[in-house]
Amino acid sequence: MTTTSAFAEAIVALADGTGQLDVVDAELTTVARAVDDNRELYERLVDISLPASQRLKFVESEALAAASPTTRAALAMIITGEAAGDIAAISDAVSSSASARRSREVAEVTVAAPLDDAATERLRTALERTTGKSLDLKVTVDDSLVGGVRARVGDTVIDGSIASRLAAVRTQLSA
Repeated sequence: MTTTSAFAEAIVALADGTGQLDVVDAELTTVARAVDDNRELYERLVDISLPASQRLKFVESEALAAASPTTRAALAMIITGEAAGDIAAISDAVSSSASARRSREVAEVTVAAPLDDAATERLRTALERTTGKSLDLKVTVDDSLVGGVRARVGDTVIDGSIASRLAAVRTQLSA
């Protein structure tokens, strides 16, 4: 068992035991993205020369005030276990495990702009119809797509982004 999977299993057990698996999954995904997007925060969390009490100030910060106590406990476990550098992988493993417990698969979806709840549900329905699987969506925003959607479900990639269409046109024009 890898360190990532061990942390993920512990977090899933904790969250499932408190009835907050869906909440922890969503909040941990949000925090993992924020840490990945903020180099200074990432460096502070992985700097083992800092006392754990200093690194744990992130968990107690105003930024996480709205997070569930279970999510904050999971983050404290990751930080004190010196696994903050693997937070994105741990978050992905928690999402996969949570989906498996719900007999669903994770669809990693990238969109050009944020989706409202109705659009997210329409996208989920369309992807479930296309793949024939029950899905949980893990949505990220990447404005480089220009428009459209890119989705990955297991080994299947569905790329309906404008960026990929433009790349295909450029390839055809240069041939």
